[in-house]
Amino acid sequence: MRLCVILSWVAASMSLASPPPPPGDLHVVISSEFEYMARVRPTRQDWWLRDRQRALAVDGRLTIFREDLGLVWRIDTKAGTYTETAQPKPDAAPAAPPAVDMHTAGYRWEPEFDWTVKATGRQSSIAGRPCREFAADGQADYAEATATFWGCAPLAPDMPSPTTLVVNLVRNDSTQKMIRDTAARQGGLWVLQAEETTEPAIAPTMILRVKVESLEGKPAPEGTFELAPTLKKAGR
Repeated sequence: MRLCVILSWVAASMSLASPPPPPGDLHVVISSEFEYMARVRPTRQDWWLRDRQRALAVDGRLTIFREDLGLVWRIDTKAGTYTETAQPKPDAAPAAPPAVDMHTAGYRWEPEFDWTVKATGRQSSIAGRPCREFAADGQADYAEATATFWGCAPLAPDMPSPTTLVVNLVRNDSTQKMIRDTAARQGGLWVLQAEETTEPAIAPTMILRVKVESLEGKPAPEGTFELAPTLKKAGR
């Protein structure tokens, strides 16, 4: 009996001394299409995500974001070279955006849409995950937009979310904010698909489609978030 008590105490002590398991890695492949004036421009992004670490592969180039080190490495896999830049830290209290002046806004001005969002009741499987659909109508002075997006429950609470990757590909800041806010209100849904249609006042219709093609929770290959020893730093 005494031996059992001692063994139980040792096991408990070891469990308390053991570090917590590392957060789960996530592999995400995202496709997107931008349709404008009867032309479609496709892109494909291959991401690995880990807590404060990300790796993006696009068209023979690799970008590693090391938030834990405050660095971004941009790698030309064909040339075997890389560049290193400091990643700015986010402001603790970001300043309020300046007031919009139509005389100086130029071509980067975007309308701030007043959104109406509702759940459609439709469900579908996206990247093997059961998702539900939301539809939104946006109204602004001299412009309007519509958007649909699909969200699912997270794979696990310790995994980084792909929502930011998907939403960042949407063109309008107002649409991005609406989708993020809706996902947060729905308990932190992972957004796996989105489509945005914008009707500008003086330009043709623009359509942006984004979809997660693959979503896997598994350990990243060794060295995914590191610089390979064979790489050379590119000269300026």
